[in-house]
Amino acid sequence: MKNQKVTKTALIVEDNLILSLLYENYLKEAVFKTVGEIKSGAVAVDLVKKYKPEVVIMDICLQGEMDGVTAMEKIRAFSEVPVIFITGNSDPENMKRAKSVSKSRFLTKPISEDKLMRAVNEVLTPIA
Repeated sequence: MKNQKVTKTALIVEDNLILSLLYENYLKEAVFKTVGEIKSGAVAVDLVKKYKPEVVIMDICLQGEMDGVTAMEKIRAFSEVPVIFITGNSDPENMKRAKSVSKSRFLTKPISEDKLMRAVNEVLTPIA
C-alpha cells in the first residue's frame, strides 16, 4: 500500500454497493478520503453540509424520493461543490437536468478509473 497523504475528500452517493466500493477504490488511488456508502439524496444533502467535500460523485437514480439531480439542486443552495453525475440511464431528460447543475460533469455507466479521474480533475481544475 502506498504511503500517501490524503489531501481531498469525496462524497460518493451510489445505491449500488459494489459500484460505490469500486468508485471509492478509484478515488483512494488518487489520494482521496471518501465518505460513503450513501444511498439517498436526502442523506447526501446533510453530509455535504457536514463534511464539505471537494467533490461529489452522484448517481442520478437513488433510493428514496429524491434523485441525484434534485439532491444537487438542494446542495447548490449552500455549496458550489463540483459534482460528477454517473448514471446507467442516459435519457435526454436526465442529461438535460444534470447538465443544468453548475460545476458538473455527466458520465454514463460503466465507467473506468481513467474516465472518473479525468472528470474529477476537470471539475477540480480552476479555469484560467
